[in-house]
Amino acid sequence: MASPPLSVRRTRSPLPCHAQRVRIGDLLRPHLDAVVREIAEEIRRRLPAYAHPADSVQGRQMVRTIATTVRGFVDSVDDPAPDWSPLTDLYAHIGAREASGGHGLDGLEAALRLSSRITCRRFIGHAYDFGWSRETLAMLTEAHFGLLAVLVDAAAEGYASAREELATRRERDRGRLRDVLVADPPIGREAIRELAKAADWTAPETICAVALRGPLAGTARLVPPTVLADWSGDAPYLVVPDPDGPGQDRLMAALADACPGAAVGPTVPVDRGAVSLRWARRAVALAEEGVLPADGTVRCCDHLATLVTAEARDLVEAAAPRYLRPLLEQPPPRREMLAETLLAYFNSGCNAVVTGRQLHIHPQTVRYRIRVINDIFGGEPAAPETKLATMIALNSMLRIFPDTIPASPA
Repeated sequence: MASPPLSVRRTRSPLPCHAQRVRIGDLLRPHLDAVVREIAEEIRRRLPAYAHPADSVQGRQMVRTIATTVRGFVDSVDDPAPDWSPLTDLYAHIGAREASGGHGLDGLEAALRLSSRITCRRFIGHAYDFGWSRETLAMLTEAHFGLLAVLVDAAAEGYASAREELATRRERDRGRLRDVLVADPPIGREAIRELAKAADWTAPETICAVALRGPLAGTARLVPPTVLADWSGDAPYLVVPDPDGPGQDRLMAALADACPGAAVGPTVPVDRGAVSLRWARRAVALAEEGVLPADGTVRCCDHLATLVTAEARDLVEAAAPRYLRPLLEQPPPRREMLAETLLAYFNSGCNAVVTGRQLHIHPQTVRYRIRVINDIFGGEPAAPETKLATMIALNSMLRIFPDTIPASPA
């Protein structure tokens, strides 16, 4: 990954410039190899994350980084305007590498602190050997901690830039995966698994689509990362993995609370997301028309008859008089009351007690209304072979197009 641009470029040394008879860098340079070895050994011993064998690729890379850092500091102590860019670029790259590997910066900062303690211990020893004044030791120590801050800032900036790039790439990959999951025709499960891997998303066996009713401000932050979302346009939607799996009932309930007026499509195989989204959007449209409930989340599988009938509206509208003509000839209030009773009666297995409980009326009232229906039909309103068609026509008359079915047969 390329090193990101940095704002932490230093053009002046943190060591104040003053006339010195002996160059401090020349005194320190013969001890570089010993310092690098000591720092590397201590880091390997004290920090498990960096306990790489000395002859491994990681071990040799760590020693090179330590050597470059120590040499850069020694070369800078006598320079009034050193070029820090080689070191800041190096540490920006290290920070970016840690982000790419999914690691934090705690290990790197711990290694820098440990290196700093060893370096300061060395400074004190050299001060006695070389006869440095207290002022010189203080300035050298201050310069060391100044560079340490620069390196930490560079690593943090590289880390943040890489994290932002990774997040952008991840969102782009997830957006592509989301679009593929609801594409028609589907691209196949193997291709979906490859895209899911690139998007850091575990591909499930099943999914469902949730169609939302218009843009929902603030909802995006309530959706967990396992859910793929499209908030663009006037028809946003979600793709929910494994909607019927363990614990997913809580997720679906949370989505229902966060997305009022949404419609949940049927659970389908992972490569059939277009089917789920199509029916979810159809349910939203019917809810906006008042055909389906509009005050909560609609589950398509709970309204199968209404959704299927709505797709064949013209056929059902034309065929309904064949099954319901005597009922359609009744005045509107009486027609609706009897139709509601008959549909509930059929749905309850022709049980007057259950029908009464559903309609909140006495079972005797149900039995009376059924006798009236039998009278106007001249017998049973539906034979066994026509009962399903009659129920479809009743549901359509009550739910979908109550005012458009003609009273005469087609």
